[in-house]
Amino acid sequence: MTTACAPAVFVPAALTPVSRLRLTRRGRVVFTTLAAVPLVIGAVSFAVNGGAAGAADSATGIDLMSYTTDSGIVTTLAYSPTDVGSARFVTVEPGQTLWDLAEEISPAADPRDVVADIKRLNALSVETLQPGQRLEIPADT
Repeated sequence: MTTACAPAVFVPAALTPVSRLRLTRRGRVVFTTLAAVPLVIGAVSFAVNGGAAGAADSATGIDLMSYTTDSGIVTTLAYSPTDVGSARFVTVEPGQTLWDLAEEISPAADPRDVVADIKRLNALSVETLQPGQRLEIPADT
């Protein structure tokens, strides 16, 4: 006597139910916040350092070095790795501008060219000077 077996039924994978991850509104907020925190921290640290930590401007030969002071302030210094003995420096007086400085150190030259040289030597991206700021001036003036 033979017994009949029921034929096996195969269900294709496409028809199997798929469990979905369902997040509540609170879960989505937490997940989004956790994903955004590292991005925000990276953007803030880049903005504070100016993106110049240990960078070198090979076109001008000016090195930029960032460091943190004892009070926790991040400062970026620009220096030219040329012979310091031949460099000339001036200290900015209150109310002095780059234009004033250019006319003072090289009255015969075009002030626009001298301002451009001072900005390049000191890696200045803006023309605002701070009293007491020490600037390298072009040697050929």
